[in-house]
Amino acid sequence: MKVLIVYFQENNNNIRNTISEHLYSFARYSEEDCYYLNVATGVPAYINRVDFDIVIYHYTLCACRFFRSKFEKQLVKWQKLKTIAGYKVAILHDEYLNTDLLCRFFLEYSIKMVFTCLPETEWRNVYPKELSGVEDFVTVLTGYIDEASLERVSKYINDERDIDIGYRARKVPYYLGRHGCLKWQIAEKFVDACRGSALKVDIATDTAQNVYFGDDWYKFLSRCRTVLGCEGGASMIDPDGQIKALVDDYIRQRPDASFDEVEQACFPGLDGNLSLFALSPRHFECCITKTCQILIEGEYGGILKPGIHYIEVKKDWSNLKQVIEQIGDHDLCKAIAGNAYRDIVESGRFTYRKFVNTVIGSSSRQVRAKTSESEAEKKALKKLISRERNSNMYLMPQRFKYLIHDLLRYLGVFEKYLQIREYGLQRFFADITGRRK
Repeated sequence: MKVLIVYFQENNNNIRNTISEHLYSFARYSEEDCYYLNVATGVPAYINRVDFDIVIYHYTLCACRFFRSKFEKQLVKWQKLKTIAGYKVAILHDEYLNTDLLCRFFLEYSIKMVFTCLPETEWRNVYPKELSGVEDFVTVLTGYIDEASLERVSKYINDERDIDIGYRARKVPYYLGRHGCLKWQIAEKFVDACRGSALKVDIATDTAQNVYFGDDWYKFLSRCRTVLGCEGGASMIDPDGQIKALVDDYIRQRPDASFDEVEQACFPGLDGNLSLFALSPRHFECCITKTCQILIEGEYGGILKPGIHYIEVKKDWSNLKQVIEQIGDHDLCKAIAGNAYRDIVESGRFTYRKFVNTVIGSSSRQVRAKTSESEAEKKALKKLISRERNSNMYLMPQRFKYLIHDLLRYLGVFEKYLQIREYGLQRFFADITGRRK
């Protein structure tokens, strides 16, 4: 079978391991002929000459919906994709915002199967059939273990670790619901609890501080005896972005507002209307590096078990003192990390090979037998392969754009540039003239 993976990646310089491993897992582990198309550089005219069996829309493309106006424009630019032959499926992440645009995308682009992180109880709540046209759903994890990375990462693992508690996270916006607050609350709680102790702590929630890409992330985890964490996901859905707009405006005016204050002002009674709680790639990455995890109580997909694979922190923080004492027990932490490595990594149950087999196997049931390739199709496939191999060349305009942005920030005029781009020169100068008067 011929499989096309359609994705969106503007800048390949700082692509995270978890994204690249997920994206290229099909090329690594599928026995089918897999081809890649990065629509960040446009959609080539020859693409509809190929009779694909399966077309997979990757979550990097679906994530463009977070910028509503940009995504709506892209849907127009990507019109050629509608003519591609093949059974269409989509793989999704972060299904809590602008899901109305996803429904529109699925309907217009004839996507019939969705690989989602949502539990079955939420499938039709988020993607009603009359709006999305989706016929089948398969629940998958947000990430898996890349077998190809295990040997490479193993060289970073050692018993001498200079950080007792490590953590990196960003303070996620309130429109994810109360569940999203746990990501930064756990950081604050442990920083306060460890003050004055002998534990060496390296915890940061500032996205600009020590962000690691590529193998640098694995190296950081391998320096940590323990790492904090919680389930990924959200406890509230914002299908059309209206809640986000209200929250952003409120925080702009009151940057120090608490969650309770923002909830009452912007989305009273709505928190809890979504149950999207997921095991994240970070949990697997800690298992791979034999790093003991300190996690807030949760389900963790039924995969990670408290007291066996991680040390549990109660959501009300009532056992924080006991957890700190357990972190000080090096033998206990090492044993828990060893359990996780044995049951999660060595078991081979949660690999990208299994994920790829699930996606291809579920999709292939809908595929009809095809005739042999025509000469035009063979030529188009060669062009597609060459296009992907030379993607750096195609992405040069985007990279040049980022350099220009950095220069404008340095000169202090980046905000003015954004205003001009958004409103046009005529309105921009009109505003300046009005202020002068």
